[in-house]
Amino acid sequence: MFKAAFGSDTVTTARFLKAISQFLLTLVSADSRYDKYVRKESGGDLAIDELAGLALFQQKCASCHATDLFTDKSYRNNGLPVGAINDQGRYTITLSEADRLKFRVPSLRNVEKTFPYMHDGRFSTLEQVIDHYRTGVKDSPTLDPALKANGQLGIPLTDTEKKQVIAFLLTLTDNTFMNNRAFSAN
Repeated sequence: MFKAAFGSDTVTTARFLKAISQFLLTLVSADSRYDKYVRKESGGDLAIDELAGLALFQQKCASCHATDLFTDKSYRNNGLPVGAINDQGRYTITLSEADRLKFRVPSLRNVEKTFPYMHDGRFSTLEQVIDHYRTGVKDSPTLDPALKANGQLGIPLTDTEKKQVIAFLLTLTDNTFMNNRAFSAN
């Protein structure tokens, strides 16, 4: 394949990186039910709870999980207590106290399929993730201001709203992308 792409079968770091970057550009997930809903296409119908979850998501989550990728690509402290591996987040790279406990905001595309969740894999379900934001956020000097609104830690959600947000998140699964044999090992 290197010979076909580069005219020589010699594998170099530069060629390897070019090949990987070109491959990564082919990984486009844009055929979920949510995508079809946005484009007003067949198969894009959202149920009442999914629509309610979308509205809640836009109101309470989209400040970090923004854009079509559902991430603003920033680094933020989401109030996780320090885990067993004592990961200090972006601080480890920058040595700036302002970056302590800040981690990259992940995309939520195909989030149903990307467990375990959080930078250290501490949660195995979306329910656990939402429960963290509802009741588990720990205060610290670098906690994202969106999680400290009106003097209250976390994101207030009722049990019904939690189920609705999760219902919406499941609409972000792109089964066409997830089952594309061109990306499988076989």
